[in-house]
Amino acid sequence: MSLWTSTIICVLLLQPVQTRAQESKPVPIDEVVVPAEESPRRVVFTKKDWDLTQAYSDVFRILSSQNACSDFYGGPHTATTVLNSFVTRVQSQPLLGEVSFQMAGHPRIIRDPSTGAVFRLFERTRVNINGSFYQRRTDPMRKFPSNVGNFTPGSRAARALILLHELGHLIQGEDGDWLIPDDGFNGEQSKANTLRVQGMCRRELDALH
Repeated sequence: MSLWTSTIICVLLLQPVQTRAQESKPVPIDEVVVPAEESPRRVVFTKKDWDLTQAYSDVFRILSSQNACSDFYGGPHTATTVLNSFVTRVQSQPLLGEVSFQMAGHPRIIRDPSTGAVFRLFERTRVNINGSFYQRRTDPMRKFPSNVGNFTPGSRAARALILLHELGHLIQGEDGDWLIPDDGFNGEQSKANTLRVQGMCRRELDALH
């Protein structure tokens, strides 16, 4: 399947949430204290399925090292701190159509005082059990589930890229914007976001088998 028919990974943000996020008035910010000299440790799951656990482990390993991918997310400390906070909230549920991931609800804005990094977490964070994260395409004539970037659905690289895509929506860059813009229901924006993340992390993703 060609590059431009890759999966639509939609982050569904409720309109009131989008409006509040764009307002200029101050938003309450929680602080998560993680000593600067202490690197975040890998989370041990007891109630997550194998595919999600493996994808988290792959992404944690990628981001815990100094490389172009972790640099994009603010460095290993920031990247793994946000990953740990985000992935524990993920629930596997059936969603509609080509949606691989859904984040919705009022965002909680958090600042890590050890690094100054700002990130957000949503009330509801779901991965589609019927989408490209879990499902493989057994019939080459079918288009569903779709590729994730250049990677086949259900592959380790595809699952890792989906998590990395979502992580980009959560971390605030030095310019004050999120590392990748919100997708909403904009399929072209979603594909562009996926390809940007893939470009930043391609070497590490290609190493996953």
